Amino acid sequence: MQSIKWRTPYSCSVTRKEGNLDIRLLGIAAAAIGIYGLISGRLSRSIISGPMFFAAVGLVTMAVAVGLGEEPTGVVAGGAQIALEMTLALVLFTDAMATNITSWRDQGELPSRLLTVGMPLIIVAGALVGVGLFPELNLVAALIVATILAPTDAALGKPVVSNTRVPGRIRQALNIESGLNDGIALPFLLFFIAIAEAEEGANLISLLLSEVGIGVIVGVAIGWVFARALVLSSERGWILPIWRQIAVVTIPVLAYVAADELGGSGFIAAFVGGLIFGRIVLASYPDIADFAEDLVEILVMVAFMIFGGLLLQPRLGDFTWEMLLYALLSLTLVRMLPVAISMIGKHLRLPTVLYMGWFGPRGLASLIFAAVVIEEVDIPETDFMVTVVTLTVALSILLHGITAYLGSNAYADWYEHQDEDHDQMHESKDDHSTPRRRRISRG
Repeated sequence: MQSIKWRTPYSCSVTRKEGNLDIRLLGIAAAAIGIYGLISGRLSRSIISGPMFFAAVGLVTMAVAVGLGEEPTGVVAGGAQIALEMTLALVLFTDAMATNITSWRDQGELPSRLLTVGMPLIIVAGALVGVGLFPELNLVAALIVATILAPTDAALGKPVVSNTRVPGRIRQALNIESGLNDGIALPFLLFFIAIAEAEEGANLISLLLSEVGIGVIVGVAIGWVFARALVLSSERGWILPIWRQIAVVTIPVLAYVAADELGGSGFIAAFVGGLIFGRIVLASYPDIADFAEDLVEILVMVAFMIFGGLLLQPRLGDFTWEMLLYALLSLTLVRMLPVAISMIGKHLRLPTVLYMGWFGPRGLASLIFAAVVIEEVDIPETDFMVTVVTLTVALSILLHGITAYLGSNAYADWYEHQDEDHDQMHESKDDHSTPRRRRISRG
């Protein structure tokens, strides 16, 4: 992939003023992380989520630094690009690591339905709404927007999946959906981008083979080689336990860079590498991803700061009522109806279906996929598409952040009032084999 091109082209030359701005922004980011850490426990029991906090910091900081509606250039934009790409690569890798595909398929009935039935329907519904609301978008462009907004992000509403009063089966279903749907959505996104480029004269089959095929091959190779090397080194006592965890962080970076240099998708390479690496290593070293999970926690919040400053702030004056309507429909009808359809036959009660349908927040994957579109799709509608995605993610950060703590407790209250029926309720069934993401579940 080439470097992401933000709305305002940037130069690699750095003036003293730009350098001072970089240092100040770095200091503000560090201060924001420190302040949030000090009050994180208190905020977790309030309507202010981590993504809300960091997106607001990024928005205000960049508006003051470069002016409201202006976009930074130079090293600031280039550093943001790298930070976003590496964050998603590490997220995809660690999520894939923790995924036991066999047990998820055989035992994880609810996440299976959400991913195999719900997610394709969400993409189709989002595309139909987009075509209906926006004359500017053809079907392919609408499918790209809908695919960008299909993945969910549990980090935007941690209480939804960490509140132990909520049935474990429901929390795990939403957690696993959030962990896997970004990796599943990525091939769809690359496919629709390839169609858009084919309409401009490129070869569709060649694009798919290069992006997906090379990404898969590189991911398998690097995941397998590093897993075997780490196991061998550990068995012979060559590696210290702390470095076993640190080494994990390097694998998705290497997979991403190698695939990117060969013309493939670095994100697919990171995801596939995580699947292979986790399958070989996790049984012997179950805590090997702990450091990577902690690092991801920080990087994700930095990504939301970047979102607020580089994507949301410059576009505040570009939003229209049609975009607002699309964003609202994307977060409600476009998500909730497919979820309800996917749960047919699972005998879940209406409050549970509504809970699962509403709490599908859009976050990290959507904003980074938007950056991929900025980079890959050279059509007149690109900036329009990114603006629609930006508004939808911003609205999700706000609405899902506000409702996560209150909504999870309201649903838990309802569930506890059904105590006489718990033995018969399908919400009460345990699903022990579904994997759990440490950085979310521990919250």
